[in-house]
Amino acid sequence: MILYCSMTTNQVWNFIRKPMKVICYRSLSSSNSSSIDKCTNLEGCPIYQDSFLKLEPNLSTISKVPSNTSILILNGENDTQTQVKGAMLLQQKLAEINHPDHILITYPNLGHEFYPSTQWQTQQGPIQQYVLRDLYSWLETHSRFTFLSTN
Repeated sequence: MILYCSMTTNQVWNFIRKPMKVICYRSLSSSNSSSIDKCTNLEGCPIYQDSFLKLEPNLSTISKVPSNTSILILNGENDTQTQVKGAMLLQQKLAEINHPDHILITYPNLGHEFYPSTQWQTQQGPIQQYVLRDLYSWLETHSRFTFLSTN
């Protein structure tokens, strides 16, 4: 269980039962008595850890989104930080509650940063142009925004 407590990714955290979360929380609280000015990164910062531990799971939160709010879910299929399974579960939940305007787009061979990656290693680089085109198209459709050419 110590292994799970030291990991901070959502996919692992969501598998820990509530009683275990309390134990992990107490462990983190007692081991991190430093103040905010000693926070050098998010994962080592007690304020971040405290807020992270209090997060409500996405599947509970998604059902509270108003039906007049459009939802776009993008996920790389090789994302090692946010597994595509989680995005599919969100989409399934939205379908179950009959949310009228939601879409899930998954990208084969892309990782967390929408850059070509393997299932075992996330590569860093620029977001692929076709992902940006999908995002722009969705924003344009849902915001009635149109790019004005400067020509």
